[in-house]
Amino acid sequence: MPQACFVAQIGLSECEVFSKPEGFILCVAVLIVSHPFVPQFGPLGPLLHVQVFHDTDQDADYLPEAYNKGDDWFEATLADPMVYTGALYAPGNESVWSAQQKKLEFIAYGLGVKKGDKALEIGCGWGRLSNYLASKGAKVTGVTMSSDQQAYAKRMSSQLGNGENVDIVLKNFFDLQLPDKSFNVISSVEMAEHVGIRNYNKFLRKVHRLLADDGVFYLQVAGLPRGYATGYNHYEDLVWGLFMDEHVFPGADASCPMGWVVTHLEQAGFEVQSVHNMGYHYSQTLYHWLQNWEASKDRIVKAYGERSWRRWRVFLAWSVRISRRLGCGDRQRASDVGCG
Repeated sequence: MPQACFVAQIGLSECEVFSKPEGFILCVAVLIVSHPFVPQFGPLGPLLHVQVFHDTDQDADYLPEAYNKGDDWFEATLADPMVYTGALYAPGNESVWSAQQKKLEFIAYGLGVKKGDKALEIGCGWGRLSNYLASKGAKVTGVTMSSDQQAYAKRMSSQLGNGENVDIVLKNFFDLQLPDKSFNVISSVEMAEHVGIRNYNKFLRKVHRLLADDGVFYLQVAGLPRGYATGYNHYEDLVWGLFMDEHVFPGADASCPMGWVVTHLEQAGFEVQSVHNMGYHYSQTLYHWLQNWEASKDRIVKAYGERSWRRWRVFLAWSVRISRRLGCGDRQRASDVGCG
């Protein structure tokens, strides 16, 4: 029976962007029209278009906008690892590179990847995880919809001597035509946010179909907790989400609570084996990314302008705040897939 792992993260920003009062009016509108357990982000019109009527063809427009900003842009954020996910930190003052090495090993261990396995990475980014799985002896197919990421990942594979074991495909995952049970292990690290609520089950069922009966699926998504506590609510998280939808990840949804995702994994036929909340680790990763970005200010401003640099700084700084106070979170899950 296939298995699945699930991981979740948390995020933050500055508030100058939200001085307009209509931002809060939009939040109220979103709260009224949304399902109580699946809060949605963005102005009402785009919200309905992106979330309720989300079509997978839209991703061809949204994803290049989000990820084809330029290699120098993301190198100024992520630095040498070029890993766009929360790292795993040991106690003390650890570098982001060292922590990302732990994260890559954490994923490989969760998958149980071994020599001879066929691995699929959905949303392979700049290719670091695909190459790490190849270093374990796997034959890896990485899928991305960003031409910049594909070119970068191919260069990385060549430089690391994995040209024959890593295939980076420029394609929408929903258009990927492969035989059933093609892979022993499948990973999706913070890609499912782009799938959309409407297509979540469709996405998971396709993963289930492509996974071998004894295979493992590693899923990591960013999401928000549900419910309220004394002295705390999620209104700021919703405003943060509005900003993210407009300025950072158009068409994405990072609002789904952990329980909601676990339920959908089980409905798709997976047996969830473990769940891990990244919490502090995600916040620390974002803080290191913020430091990288601030250190790169001069060259980024020269290439992209002051406004663009400041907007991205708002995203990073605000995400640090949200994640530290247990708002948005990164969750990892490992699951077995039942084939009944």
